Amino acid sequence: MLVTAALDLARDWCAGHVIDNAPALGHAVRVALTLGQHMPVPDALLAAVLLHDVPDYRHPDEVAAAVGDRCGISTLVMMWLIHGEHAAMDLYPRDPTAAIRRLHRLSDPVAAALAADKVVSLRYVLGRARQTSSPAAFWQTRGALLALMPYLRAFHVATARRIPASLARDLDKLISEVAKATAAV
Repeated sequence: MLVTAALDLARDWCAGHVIDNAPALGHAVRVALTLGQHMPVPDALLAAVLLHDVPDYRHPDEVAAAVGDRCGISTLVMMWLIHGEHAAMDLYPRDPTAAIRRLHRLSDPVAAALAADKVVSLRYVLGRARQTSSPAAFWQTRGALLALMPYLRAFHVATARRIPASLARDLDKLISEVAKATAAV
């Protein structure tokens, strides 16, 4: 029932929103499926993964009340931790040490969920790059992603020993593929 409640909330709150050129709920489901390929996923973490982008679409008080009531405090806390990792990404260019310190404070399951989120996004971007007639032009329009590459490498280093080895390998491979594809940009 917990996962069903989270899916219902995510379906409602993600409606009309897009991530990676697809409905936002699809992104959340892909992250959940990716995580499940690498580890058993407890229901509270699965619910948090399904909900991790909803704070972008609703007022924080509404999110806290609904998720806490329908999915429980554990799901609510993990959802905010997953969503809040954006603060570490934003902090990294100014203070890499502080950003990485934030990552070390995350539980291993939350770190794995974040790695799965990055795997899904990097797979999407690499797939789009392969479909374009001009990969160089494609990568030149991805300045925000290119600026995040040092953080993604640091994230991998900080979490690789704490997440399933297969997930760490997938993330490392994708980061390396993006680095190779963008070396000339």
